[in-house]
Amino acid sequence: MSTDIQYFENGEAFGVKNNFRQMPNGEVRLGLLADDGSSYTRTVSQVATWQNSHYHEKYDELYVVQEGQVALAILNDHEQLQLKLYSETDVFIVPHHTIHNIFQFAGAVTHNIKYGASEPSDWLASPTLDQLVKGLSAADILHLTK
Repeated sequence: MSTDIQYFENGEAFGVKNNFRQMPNGEVRLGLLADDGSSYTRTVSQVATWQNSHYHEKYDELYVVQEGQVALAILNDHEQLQLKLYSETDVFIVPHHTIHNIFQFAGAVTHNIKYGASEPSDWLASPTLDQLVKGLSAADILHLTK
C-alpha cells in the first residue's frame, strides 16, 4: 500500500517544488519543477491565447491535449511558418532546437512534460515567430489548418 507524501514537508527533499502561476496571457499553469530542470505542467486556458515563442537547447517537450484544441506553430529551418491543429487525446512531441509556440483555444487543457539533460533556464525567446503568429486569431488558425 502506498503512503502519501505531504508536498510541503517532503517534496523538496526529492528535488521537486511546485510551480503554480497565472501567466500574463491569462493561462493558469499548475506544475512541478525538478532540480534537474525536468517539469510537468497542466495548463488551463479560459480564453483563446498564444503563449510566447521559444525553443530549448536540450529539452524535448511532450504535450497531451486533454480538453479542447491547441495549435502548434513551428518556425522551420527556412523560417517558414508551419501550423498544426491538435484536439482531445492527441499527443505530440516538440524536439529541442525547434522554434515553437502553442495557441490554446478557450477551455483547452493540456499537459506538458519537459525532459532531457538541462536546467530550468533552458528557454530562449523567438521574436521572429512571435511576429508571425501573435496576430493570428482562433478563426485564422482554424482557416489555415483546414
